[in-house]
Amino acid sequence: MYLSPEMLAKCHAASGCHMCKGTNLRLVLDLGSQPHSDDFLEEQRLSDIEFLYPLRLVSCADCGLLQIDYFVDPEILYRVNYVYESSTTKTGTAHYRDMAAGIAKHLSNPQGKLAVDIGSNVGVLLQGFKDEGFAVLGVDPAQHAARTANANGIETINDFFTVETARMIREQKGTAAVITGTNVFAHIHSLDSATDGMRELLASDGVIVIEAPSAMEMIDKVEYDTIYHQHIGYLSALPMKRYFEAHGLELYDVELQEIHGGTLRYFVQHPGARTISARVDKQIAGEIAAGLYDIERLKGFGKDAKAQRIELLTLLTDLKRAGKRIIGISAPAKGNTLLNFCHIDTTYLDYVTERNILKVGKYTPGTHIPILNDSILDTDSPDYALLLAWNFAPEIMANLKCFSEKGGKFIIPIPRVTIV
Repeated sequence: MYLSPEMLAKCHAASGCHMCKGTNLRLVLDLGSQPHSDDFLEEQRLSDIEFLYPLRLVSCADCGLLQIDYFVDPEILYRVNYVYESSTTKTGTAHYRDMAAGIAKHLSNPQGKLAVDIGSNVGVLLQGFKDEGFAVLGVDPAQHAARTANANGIETINDFFTVETARMIREQKGTAAVITGTNVFAHIHSLDSATDGMRELLASDGVIVIEAPSAMEMIDKVEYDTIYHQHIGYLSALPMKRYFEAHGLELYDVELQEIHGGTLRYFVQHPGARTISARVDKQIAGEIAAGLYDIERLKGFGKDAKAQRIELLTLLTDLKRAGKRIIGISAPAKGNTLLNFCHIDTTYLDYVTERNILKVGKYTPGTHIPILNDSILDTDSPDYALLLAWNFAPEIMANLKCFSEKGGKFIIPIPRVTIV
């Protein structure tokens, strides 16, 4: 990927908290310098300079937000060579369809009302809304994703969501009954502008629904691979409640979802539109009790991540010394955090398999492991497979029965290193 001087100049250390702008950021975990985790390399780029960026998790002492403290230009992250597709797994697709159906029931008479999805990717969630009778519109800066969505009949604006984008949508299509952002709110660099845009675009009785991996689940389960440059923030109810209040909005409910190792769904509205659920205060009390805003507990997470790295590397080293062949299964962005943090390359893994054709034939960023199609396992019989997309383990293991039926064993690295 060509990086212009202008792009690189926009990469910078955080000046303070991404939400409250406080400047007291405390180090939790240093994952070293890492490449953009979705920048999969073509073979001809393997000898080129590969840009690495600091990847550190910090905690804001003022509002409690967990975030990274170095921001990579979003043009680098999303405009060029972005290969994530939300339709890759059946588990993810089913989750989004269920989400759309649940939100439709949450509203009265959704027929013809506008649903806007921010970071809509190829339009899986919006297709669910469309099936429920909504008019739909996506906003996504990734060129390939937006093209695919439009080709599939899901109208999508290929751009970042800002207050200006929101005003344009409101002028052309009216207010939105539903605004969603799944695994995107924590990615937004111009967060204040996007949030103000949501407020202006939202109908008086509308609802904003945001999903993001739960910071509390991440800390409790040592899910350090959730940390990468696309994820600026690691969200929890207390800083989210404070942030929305500061922007004239109201967090009125939260729900825990199982997907991605534990995800929180946040429901946001114009103040007073609905009764605030007791789940909000209960969630915040649970976060406080779990030590999510206690720097000593957070530093314990950092120590646990380093211990887990040693445990995984010890296992892989012992297997290689015993003459075993090991591969990787799936190449998600989170997998590249794990591979680079643990320094796992072709010394350990012969190759990684994928079903996303946009990644097949390329190499993992930083570690340069070749990515082959899942079908290679029909003929090849490695002894062990490190399952990098562990959050979709049941589906992936079921899809790759050919591997286990020939005696292959899966290594699940998180939440504990386990052989299945």
